[in-house]
Amino acid sequence: MNAMAAIDPTTRTTVVDRITAHVRSGWPHVGDPVITFRGQFCYVALPGRPRTRWFRRPQPAPPSPVLRLRYQGNIGTWQIGIYKYSSESYTEAELPTSFGPVAGTPEEGVNRTFPLYAGPRRRP
Repeated sequence: MNAMAAIDPTTRTTVVDRITAHVRSGWPHVGDPVITFRGQFCYVALPGRPRTRWFRRPQPAPPSPVLRLRYQGNIGTWQIGIYKYSSESYTEAELPTSFGPVAGTPEEGVNRTFPLYAGPRRRP
């Protein structure tokens, strides 16, 4: 397996904009996704919900991981991996086959993983 170079800044900005717009249109109830990059990977998480205790101010909760996209050198093709809470790791091999192939656009990655963690897509 060849090591892929890190994702360039222009591609990062474009992917963040595309994923954020897609999540806002399909899952407005979850808020803006938390998107980070490391090497050839783009990680997408649901924002944490504030936790409130009767004696404290609301505390921010950590984001909940959902999706990992592996850059394939083209902004339109990414390997799609889903986060498994049982093993606390990402896997490209265990994405349900009924959701489609394990490669696609960032929006397809969101469409294939978000329904499992954020519920069905809400049509405008």
